[in-house]
Amino acid sequence: MATVFILNAGIHLTQPDGSTLGLLNAHLAGLARRAFEAAGHTVLETDLNNAWRLDEELEKILASRLLLVQTPVWAMSTPWQYTKWQDEVLTHPAVCGTDGRTLSDPAKKYGTGGFLIDKFYWLSTTWNAPQSALTEPGSFFDARGIEEVLLPLHKQFAYVGMQCLAPSFGIFDVYKNPQIAKDLERFAGALAAVIKKLDA
Repeated sequence: MATVFILNAGIHLTQPDGSTLGLLNAHLAGLARRAFEAAGHTVLETDLNNAWRLDEELEKILASRLLLVQTPVWAMSTPWQYTKWQDEVLTHPAVCGTDGRTLSDPAKKYGTGGFLIDKFYWLSTTWNAPQSALTEPGSFFDARGIEEVLLPLHKQFAYVGMQCLAPSFGIFDVYKNPQIAKDLERFAGALAAVIKKLDA
């Protein structure tokens, strides 16, 4: 059985009306933990609403076969708390490696020096945008799709040598047209597919 590291980047924000944003990502992270544990896997967790230590985060990555990043998409990227985590953790020499080139051989391909080649990651995201904004020509993202919009995240993991285990998951239109019950069913199916690949 594998060790899975779940990183929840769904930052809790209290609105003027007293409601709290960010709870959906926490709920999804909890569902993922229970699903992986039910399948016999060990789960490590970090919730970016809480303080974390660099040495502990490095240990979690090195101990894990799979890193699941559960994050909202804010301002066309991730919350700054995740960016800080990424900047400090995924660039540390303990997990980062090099860009693949050397002074003696600068012609080597850039981005080929990562050494976490036996590890995987999976991105699960929540969006204010409707899915059509990512998939339809002429819409906001002009049919680039979820993977291209999330390309900077994918490339950071590729830089350290990690492989994407499954297509990125998205729950869309969470404020204006939520379909949470259906989305949770889709998430359960996506989790089952990820677990099956992890067990293969």
